[in-house]
Amino acid sequence: MNILKKIKKQIKEKINSDTLFSLLVIKNNFWKINWVKTIWYNLKTQTFKDAIKCPIIISYNVKIKNIGTIIFDVKHIHPGMLSIGVIKITQWETNYKQTLFNNRGTLSIGGNVKLHPGCTLYINNNATMKAGNHVGFGADSKIICYKNISIGNDVRISWNSQIFDTDFHFLHNIITDKYYQRTKPIYIGNNVFIGNGCTIGKGTVIPSGCVVSCISKVSGNFSEEGENLLLVGNPAKVKKKGVEMSNGWRPTIEAEIAKIIES
Repeated sequence: MNILKKIKKQIKEKINSDTLFSLLVIKNNFWKINWVKTIWYNLKTQTFKDAIKCPIIISYNVKIKNIGTIIFDVKHIHPGMLSIGVIKITQWETNYKQTLFNNRGTLSIGGNVKLHPGCTLYINNNATMKAGNHVGFGADSKIICYKNISIGNDVRISWNSQIFDTDFHFLHNIITDKYYQRTKPIYIGNNVFIGNGCTIGKGTVIPSGCVVSCISKVSGNFSEEGENLLLVGNPAKVKKKGVEMSNGWRPTIEAEIAKIIES
């Protein structure tokens, strides 16, 4: 009996909470995953040794337009690290919305990343997008990476938001005959929450711990203002300092806070 307990303890130590989360997602959504497309895409983007672990899971209503390069920048790869169109919020999201995944460049992932149904992710030729651990893109979000987008850990992007590192077209000053750059890198720090309906424009720097209020248009470098900022408005400005949003990736902590605040 002591030997069995010891073995169970060793297994728990080897399988971290992120792995357990991913395995639970696969268990609860097994029949919503397109296993043919999932296996095919893993084999196309990963070595056979890693592909058989299925680090990428894909739902049925997902359109893969280009294969691109996907790098898992982690020590150990586990199943379901990148979820495309599989996970949904039952109360107001549906798997019937098509998710578009068009990777012509490089996507580097540092942990668990999820794209909810209806998301559009486009990475241009020679462009690089980095996403850390615990990064979630809400339903109907659009992420367009023409050059470089870097997102830290524990970043939650709510539904109907968009992140563009390009204006797509050149802005021309007809008085000075100057053309402005249409692409600039975007940097989003750790533990950032972006509310629904927000737009993050080219060249934006959002420091760690920030909260972007819903329906805000964020543009510019806010790093000189420090961290833990509340950004509000169009254009977004610093409304308050010293704030942070609770983290949906940690439901146990959220439940504990709810008991204290809402009791």
